[in-house]
Amino acid sequence: MRKMILISLLLISLISCVAGVSTTPDNYNIPKSFDLGKNYYDVYGSPDLNATIIGSNELERDQTATLNIDIMNRGKLLGFENDRTPSGEDEMYAARTEMDLESAIVDAKSVVVSLSADPDSPIEIKSISQQAGSIKSGENALAPVKFDIKVDKKAKAGEYNLYLNLSYDYQKNVQISDADAAAQTYDVSRWYGMMSQSQILKINVKKQADFEIVNTTGSIYQGEDNIIEIVIKNTGDEEARNVKAIINPADPLSTTDSMAFLSAIAPGSTAVAKIKIKADSEAVPKLYGVDTVVRYETLEGDIKYLDTLQAPVEVKEAGLFERLFGWL
Repeated sequence: MRKMILISLLLISLISCVAGVSTTPDNYNIPKSFDLGKNYYDVYGSPDLNATIIGSNELERDQTATLNIDIMNRGKLLGFENDRTPSGEDEMYAARTEMDLESAIVDAKSVVVSLSADPDSPIEIKSISQQAGSIKSGENALAPVKFDIKVDKKAKAGEYNLYLNLSYDYQKNVQISDADAAAQTYDVSRWYGMMSQSQILKINVKKQADFEIVNTTGSIYQGEDNIIEIVIKNTGDEEARNVKAIINPADPLSTTDSMAFLSAIAPGSTAVAKIKIKADSEAVPKLYGVDTVVRYETLEGDIKYLDTLQAPVEVKEAGLFERLFGWL
């Protein structure tokens, strides 16, 4: 009766160990070499993996970064229970050996790590699952696992969750057979189980200024120049100081005044860059995009350059009046 209870408990433990796994390899079943009636100890405990991000978890919009994640095994032995009392020198030697080997129940083997984000997250995970090897209790992985991530250029400042999933094998049970105390020899059979853990890692997207061109006023006739007003808005969540708009028109447009000083722009506010732009006399009348780069200073004093924006500038066909009196 006692053997039947023991068998039931072990089978329940095995089933709970692999629950949620779509397919279970054959080696996770109880090996044929096991004789459950000859098990001396039941040892309790398991691996316990914990992950931390190495370095800063702060990122900026439109940044691509590599996360280095360290994994430590905090697994502990929780106790043991005598399952069968050994008799004779060989069995006592087998029992001692089994106890020594059972302590590996807290070691994680063949650790596989994956990382994911919420479906609507502005953070994209660009790396596939990573192998972390085996991690003994009380030790760290031999090397950090690395995941490449990308922050969307329109990400709002704040904290975002990343979901770390770890799956690994661990030694569920050990059985010693054919022990010879005099010769100090034995055969060992191991029963492995599979476990999985999950953990939330936090990523902070920093507050920062961001800009877009919301309007341009003014147009240019062929062969003439004019003051074009470019309205720039701070769409970010931090004030930008010492803002400069740098204009780089391409043929058939040109300028002798390529920079406008805009001072500070608070979040949600606008400023107007006034630039004199000239159109070549052979310019085709149409709407042109003028490259505009915003240079600004952060609250910490760092100099930043925003990716090139496009300011629409219209070139109009010169009529008779403009051709005769455009110099006025």
